[in-house]
Amino acid sequence: MVEVLHLVASSRGGGASHVRDLAVGLNHLGASVVVAMPEDEGNVTCHDFQAAGIPFYPINIAAGLSWQAMRRVRGLLPCVDILHVHGARAALFGRLAAASLGRSRPRVVYTIHGFAATHYTLPRRTALLALERGLAPTTDRWICVSYAEQEALLSAGAAERGRTRVIWNGINVQRFSGVTEARPMVRGALGIPDDALAITTVCRLHRPRDFDTLLQAFAGVHAALPHAHLLIVGEGPQRQQIEGRVSSLGLHDHVQVLGSRRDVPRILRASDLFVLSSRGWEGLPLTVLEAMAAALPVVASDVGGTREAVLDGQTGHLYPEGNAVALAQHILALAKDPALAQQMGQRGLARVRRRFTLERMAEQTAALYEQLLT
Repeated sequence: MVEVLHLVASSRGGGASHVRDLAVGLNHLGASVVVAMPEDEGNVTCHDFQAAGIPFYPINIAAGLSWQAMRRVRGLLPCVDILHVHGARAALFGRLAAASLGRSRPRVVYTIHGFAATHYTLPRRTALLALERGLAPTTDRWICVSYAEQEALLSAGAAERGRTRVIWNGINVQRFSGVTEARPMVRGALGIPDDALAITTVCRLHRPRDFDTLLQAFAGVHAALPHAHLLIVGEGPQRQQIEGRVSSLGLHDHVQVLGSRRDVPRILRASDLFVLSSRGWEGLPLTVLEAMAAALPVVASDVGGTREAVLDGQTGHLYPEGNAVALAQHILALAKDPALAQQMGQRGLARVRRRFTLERMAEQTAALYEQLLT
């Protein structure tokens, strides 16, 4: 039985959700899984792992460079065959801790959930790329969640092609497609009128999300459709800035910033379409897959691996990043053709069931572990 430690630097956002789902999926396949993660009041908690019988260790690596946290990570490594790190900060802590064990270190797998290094200004970009290249010898395999991300990583010289593998993100499809609560009741609880066009986005309120474009586009949509309503689900450092922008546009009666929620499937049930506005980089956004599983058409910026999930013109629409006019036009086109929106949503549901299940992701990851150890 393979023993794996998953390390992630925050309980917030898609990376933490990915670790939760992957750990549960691997546990079902018979792997011995342990998770280490900060308890920083995110959308994933220790109870998610404990409920599945997965040992959980709170380790605060969310900020700074704590040698105490590094020692805690190092202390867990002799008990595992594989250290699986998620995201750049966890990869820094985990790989330094592994390197300190010398030849007795476990194998190291690094999942990159969005390769951001090349999108920073020159001094920081140079430092981040130098760090990635310097730690590359301690990395046995890189998992990229999209082919676009794999090419970005290789183009930057931060990994070797022969040691990279693309494994698309997967989700628990039934959790989002199986909501039985009556839609009018969910809408009523959220304060959404029955006749409103409910547009929803779910994401961390931080880069690479592009709320300037989203809110500018929604202002145009609201001018054409006064009954339109925007739900912003998530938490992050840009929340105050977003709420200020909503007020300055005079949209406070039609935009709700709901914060972090654990009932996202219910919120998607109340929605008519899903939007994700990003700029710069993108891995393969989990919330897009979740919206597809909820049978919603998706309108998203054409960034990173998003087009590997959303088939433009079939399961939704892709628009050029930063183009608020195009985003608004796609939303209005779907609002004016509910039959087309429903068809796109059903195609998206069929696609996520074929390509983006939790079971497929866990099986492919377990196979990679086995290959690495043998």
